[in-house]
Amino acid sequence: MAEPDLGGFHESVGRARQVLAVAAGGGADVRRLAREAAMPGWILSDDAARVPSQQVFRLWELAEHALGDPYAGLTAVRQNHVPGGMDLLKYLFSTAATLKDALQATSDYNYMSSTNGQLRVGSETSREITYSYTSALDGGRGEELYLQLIIAGYCRSMRAATVQPVIPVHVGFSQAAPASSYRQFADVLGTSRIDFGTPGTSVTFRMSDLELPMRGADPSLARILRQHAALLPVPPPPTWREHFHGLVIEAVKDGAPSLDALAGRLSVSRRTLQRQLAEHGTTWRAELDAARQRIAGRASRSGALDATGLARQLGYADPRSARRFLRRLPDQGQGQGQRQERRDDP
Repeated sequence: MAEPDLGGFHESVGRARQVLAVAAGGGADVRRLAREAAMPGWILSDDAARVPSQQVFRLWELAEHALGDPYAGLTAVRQNHVPGGMDLLKYLFSTAATLKDALQATSDYNYMSSTNGQLRVGSETSREITYSYTSALDGGRGEELYLQLIIAGYCRSMRAATVQPVIPVHVGFSQAAPASSYRQFADVLGTSRIDFGTPGTSVTFRMSDLELPMRGADPSLARILRQHAALLPVPPPPTWREHFHGLVIEAVKDGAPSLDALAGRLSVSRRTLQRQLAEHGTTWRAELDAARQRIAGRASRSGALDATGLARQLGYADPRSARRFLRRLPDQGQGQGQRQERRDDP
């Protein structure tokens, strides 16, 4: 099956430095790790550089192997390598009036650190807010370690910014549960209310905690920083193919992966979308299968493989349809992405 070109998603160079700092602290040869991740040395010395997301995920995999540490992302937080990657984004966080405002600033300007990941409000009540961290790519094991850093880093930063024991109400990781114990997760996150194998990565906080004032709150400076951030160039958007791939992933997760629905999202006709896909050397069926294969791969790693739940994640109403799809995955040939599908919809 033809895979989408995923080269348009990037992380700030600070994200790559975080991995290498953890690896160096454990005695690993960071120059070798960078070479194995195909990362040019000059990138690491350029504060303005952006690194392909897949290379950062590869670095995490290599670091885990070199250190023998399946909790490398948590280790990074223990060593105070919290997420960020740009001084401006850190200042936008620290000068906000409340924790809720700080997380909103992080969401608004997260592209300064990553064009792949996004912090969003998933659900909100008068008592709690759940934030989800979504990724455009499936970065495999490297992304799982990366998300350990992201979620644990937010929790650590929130406690430091308020000097209060901010404890998550609940944390969900899409990755599989640790083989032995998740005590290390509980120690860093501050809570034992952690689930693994969830559909996505999320963290829930009490509204009373989110309304806590920030120790470094500075309304005037925060306003100036936001004005400055708004004037900075936004990183180039992903290619059309990458954008479409992300929409297909969302449609599958929403349970409505149809060609007509995607054409509506893009404000084009069904025929126009088919023509655009053909111009990019792919088809609706190939893109839909690729999206489902990535979601199935994540579910397999997390252990979330009950038939009904997996069918729902793959956008099927019937578990039998999901099983038929999984049975034909090993038979997918290299040229399948170029074939014209017999049907347009699942």
